[in-house]
Amino acid sequence: MPEAESRTTRVARGGARALAGALALIALAACDAGGTTIASTQSAAASAPATSGTPATAASSTSSASSAPDVTFEIGDLEPVALTVADGTDPGAAEGRALNLPHGWTAEVWADVPGARLAAWSPDGSLLVSTGDGGAVWALTPTSDGVAPDAVELLVGLNGPQGLAFTEEGTTLVVGELNRLVAFDYAEGAVSDPVVLIDGLPTDGHGKKAVAIQGDTVYYSLGSSGNRSPADRTADPERAVVAAVGLDGTGDRVVAHGVRNGFALDTAPDGSLFVAVNQMDNLPYPYDDGAYALREVATAFVNDHPIEQLTRVTDGVDLGWPYCVPDSRAGVTALPFVNDAELNPSGEQLDCAALPDTMVGLPAHSAPLGLTFTHDTALADVVGWGALIGAHGSWNRTPPQQPYVAFAAWDDATGTLGEAHYLVTGFQDDDGTRWGRAVMPTVGPDGAIYLTDDAAGLVYRIVPA
Repeated sequence: MPEAESRTTRVARGGARALAGALALIALAACDAGGTTIASTQSAAASAPATSGTPATAASSTSSASSAPDVTFEIGDLEPVALTVADGTDPGAAEGRALNLPHGWTAEVWADVPGARLAAWSPDGSLLVSTGDGGAVWALTPTSDGVAPDAVELLVGLNGPQGLAFTEEGTTLVVGELNRLVAFDYAEGAVSDPVVLIDGLPTDGHGKKAVAIQGDTVYYSLGSSGNRSPADRTADPERAVVAAVGLDGTGDRVVAHGVRNGFALDTAPDGSLFVAVNQMDNLPYPYDDGAYALREVATAFVNDHPIEQLTRVTDGVDLGWPYCVPDSRAGVTALPFVNDAELNPSGEQLDCAALPDTMVGLPAHSAPLGLTFTHDTALADVVGWGALIGAHGSWNRTPPQQPYVAFAAWDDATGTLGEAHYLVTGFQDDDGTRWGRAVMPTVGPDGAIYLTDDAAGLVYRIVPA
C-alpha cells in the first residue's frame, strides 16, 4: 500500500475532508430447511425501546427514500437450494453443498477470496472485500451472469484489515486495520493518498475494527480485552466501546459504553447508528428464582444466555457490559437489563434499570459480525426496509450455534426493528460440523445479497425470487 501520511501532515497541506435459541425463551425452530424463525415461545414485548442521549448521526445523513415501500415480505419455511458455481470460481468446501433459502431464491458461489470478511460496494460498482489476517482488500467487479467477477488486490500489506466504508460522495474509502484507521482517496477503481486518522489502537482481545461513516464522522468498534473485564471501562483508551473520529483525524471520542464486542455497524433508515454485539460467555445465573443457584455457571443456561444485542447507538449510551445483562425472559424485543449477579449484584456499579432497552435479541453465542440495512438498496423492493444480520456461529457452545443470515423488518412509524427471522442457513451439518461460516451480507446494485464466508473463503450471490 502507499505510505500513509500522518493526519497532522495531511491537515497542514490539505485541510479537513468531508464522511433466541439463544434467548432464554428463543426457540431456534430447527437449524435445517424447515426452521426459518428466531421466535419467542411467549409474546414479545413492545418493540419501541427506551432511548437516551442524542442519536449518533450526522445532520446530513439521509436515506434514499422518504418512506418505506409498500411491501409485504414473509420468509416462510426455508428450502434447501443447491449452490451453483460461477464459471472461473473454485467452490472449495462449498462443492456440492446447498443453502437453505426462502422459496424461489437461488444461490451461487460467485467468487473465491481466502479469508473473506467485511465488504462494501464502491461507487463504481465493485465489491470490496477485506481479508483480515490475509492483509489485503480485494476489488471484485461483476462481469456477466454465471461468470466469476474480475478480481484484483486493491490494497496489500495491511495489518488485519476488517471494516470498509465509503463516504456518501464515494471519494473516500476508510479501512479499519487492527491498530489504526486509514482513509484513502478513491477514484476509478484505484486508491491513493492514504491518511492515518487514528493510530496506536489496542489490538488484543476483541481488537478487530469495523467502521461506518456518517457525514464527516467515522464510527468504529473497539471491543473488550476479555470476556468479563470490568477494568476495560476505566482503561485508557476505554475498551468495549463504539468510538468516533473525524475524517480529518480529529475529535476522537467514545460514543457508546459497555459494548462488549460491537463489531457490526450500519446506519438505519432514520439516520441513526445501529450495532450488533457479541455478548459474553459463561454468564453466572443472574436470577434468584431457584431454577439454578444464583451466580452458578450452568451449561444448560449459558448455552442460551445472554442474547446477542442488536440496538440503536445514541451519544453517550451505555449497553451495560459487564455489569448489566439483557433480560430475555419476556421476549425477543425491547429487552430490559438485570444486574450481573457476580459483578454488580446490588447495582452499585451501574443502575441497570436506567439503561435503554436492547431493541432486538439474537441467539446467544451466534456472533453477529455483519449488518446491512436495506432501505437504500434495490432489495428493498422485495423485502422492504430492514436489517440483514450475518452471524458467524458460536466458537465454544455444545452443540454449536449455527451461522446464519437473519432479517429484521423496520417499522417506519416507530423507528424500530422487529423480531429477527432466519433468511439463510445451511452452513452447519446436523452433527455440528461446518463447511462455511457467514460473515457479512451486503446488497449489490442488482438487488442480490452478496455474502462473505471467511471459513470457506468465498462470496455467495443470493438472488431473491
